[in-house]
Amino acid sequence: MPKAFTAQERARIKDRLLEAGRTCFARYGLRKTTVADLVAPAGIAKASFYHFFDSKEALYIDVLMAEMPAMMERLLEGSFRRTADAREALVLFMKGIVHEIETNPLARVLLQDPGELDQLAAALDVDRLLAEAQTMFAPVASEIRAAQARDAIVPGDPQELVYALGLVKLFPLNRGRVPEPLYTRMLDQACDMIADGLTCPARARRRA
Repeated sequence: MPKAFTAQERARIKDRLLEAGRTCFARYGLRKTTVADLVAPAGIAKASFYHFFDSKEALYIDVLMAEMPAMMERLLEGSFRRTADAREALVLFMKGIVHEIETNPLARVLLQDPGELDQLAAALDVDRLLAEAQTMFAPVASEIRAAQARDAIVPGDPQELVYALGLVKLFPLNRGRVPEPLYTRMLDQACDMIADGLTCPARARRRA
């Protein structure tokens, strides 16, 4: 029979698995990290891993979610808290998203092997992810709501507008498929067009 862990043991083991995940996923990527790599630092058997996570992909998602508050702070500090101009803040926020994906070791692993995206997508609990996203993105939605109140951003559900800004995540996934100067121009143009779409109509109304 598998060993029954106490609540205290479960909490300690889960913390160790999360820490092992941070290290292994950043070093080896999702595909090359094995359950054996993850359980060794936690001091449990491979079979016991599944008492804590359904799969290594589920662990990766939890590790990435744990990193999100710090990522969000960096994004806000570099955008909405840096400038009062809504359009400029939107552009900086979107470019910040791309920078995080390209430079954060945990986010970058998904760029190294396109197959890892399919592997991860198959393990996603979409309902849970959407519920957690509402909490994670609440500070950005609040900034957008404040800008809407002063008629600097067009009306609309702030949460859905945050999701729209996240479309720039597609750019780093396709980097390397086009010449670098073209990639940079395309990213700049996309950020400008999205920011213009969210702010120009509001500016036009203020001038009318």
